[in-house]
Amino acid sequence: MANLEQASEVQSGSIRVLVVDDDDVLLRALRRVLGVQGFDVDTAADGRAALRKLEVREYDVMLLDLRMGGMDGMEVFAATRGHNAPATILHSAHIDVQTAVLATRAGVQDVMQKPVPEETLAARIRELAALRSAAQQRPVSVPIDAVAHDSLARLVGSSAPAGELREHIRRLAQFREVPVMVQGPTGTGKELVAQAIHALTCPDEPFVSVNCAAVPENLIESELFGHEAFAFTNAKTPRVGLFEEAGRGTLFLDEIGEMPLTLQAKLLRVLEIRQFRRVGGTRTHVLAARVVSATNRTSSSSLGAAMRPDLYFRLAGYAIRTPSLLERMSDVPQLARHFLYDFSKRHRLGPLSLRPDALELLLSHDWPGNIRELRAVLENASIVARGGQLARDDIEGALQARSGFSHDESATQRIATRHEDLAPPSRPHVVRASPSARSGSLPDLQRELILRAFEGSQRNLSRAANELGIPRSTLRARLKRYGVR
Repeated sequence: MANLEQASEVQSGSIRVLVVDDDDVLLRALRRVLGVQGFDVDTAADGRAALRKLEVREYDVMLLDLRMGGMDGMEVFAATRGHNAPATILHSAHIDVQTAVLATRAGVQDVMQKPVPEETLAARIRELAALRSAAQQRPVSVPIDAVAHDSLARLVGSSAPAGELREHIRRLAQFREVPVMVQGPTGTGKELVAQAIHALTCPDEPFVSVNCAAVPENLIESELFGHEAFAFTNAKTPRVGLFEEAGRGTLFLDEIGEMPLTLQAKLLRVLEIRQFRRVGGTRTHVLAARVVSATNRTSSSSLGAAMRPDLYFRLAGYAIRTPSLLERMSDVPQLARHFLYDFSKRHRLGPLSLRPDALELLLSHDWPGNIRELRAVLENASIVARGGQLARDDIEGALQARSGFSHDESATQRIATRHEDLAPPSRPHVVRASPSARSGSLPDLQRELILRAFEGSQRNLSRAANELGIPRSTLRARLKRYGVR
């Protein structure tokens, strides 16, 4: 940290910036604006001119347009990769979430959509210049202590996707201040990734986690930023928020795509200026923690609908994708041994093992719930296994029990009871099954109840799941099975 603090004290005049853009008017304007901010600014009107300048002079930061004649911005960036390459900001009016994902995965340090306020742009240039300077002063190889090694070891698997995931985490150890976005399907270990990143960078500092989907919308601002006494009704005492609690450690924002849009604007402002205030407070606090976020929304369209693009660009300083279990099926035997050993140790059982026919079944399943589902199935099967050996029948029973609530009559009863609880007290609530459900078929009745709740909530997934009393992931899986978008 000392290196970064020393680098951040460097005056703007010593920060060399190369601005690359084929819009001559904008090029002159940026040169003037950044010059007023005190930077040493050079300009290039196209990609080839930029490469010629980079051959004869070293720059700290490159502000790079995306769409240009001849070479586009990503082609220029690819040609500049090297030991003394500048930190790069992709600066364009033509930015969407998919472009940002591809750019950050390629190594671009930031993506900004034109126009950018000059104070915001200048602050980001100084920040990236400081990070680059600090990185150059660090040794290339980062030693991994026992704590860090244990955290990486928890990411079990020897497949290529698992190895690539651990390599991404190791690289991040050199860049403590870079925010990280972890994307991947539910149950793929996104929080384990966040914990491993934390262990490699600041293991002695706090790791603070919050599930943005689990905190009520009217409380999440207080949860994150804290509040002063009497800031709102029932706020009788001051409260420290998670940003303060994280200190110089890591703040993990899980399910960031579920954060209300109104709060996203406030979070974006905090991340830009690295400062915040408690709700109802006047004292300014510095955000010193590294922010790691996670979402199971893996497509650009679903991310765009749930998250402000500018917030995504800010959070995804480096994007990591956690692969589904289907992409790393060769890891299933190793994962199974790990989970069985853990279960045996926690419950003080004798050794647990898989019979060949049980392992064959595990390898043939498609695992829609990914690693989390695999662990749950193995624990369920371990409870009924005889003689410490899990047989195929044990796995089949566990898979059937967890295949959804279509095989669980009590789940249907809970749903029906939930509907009755929501009915007006002045009249009894009568569930009328459609003709297809009147045969008494349990799956048909469940389908009727689920679709009715979904339509009754104006197709709001969270509201319908709460009404039914089931997890959103379960409801989403059911609707997908029924062909409902």
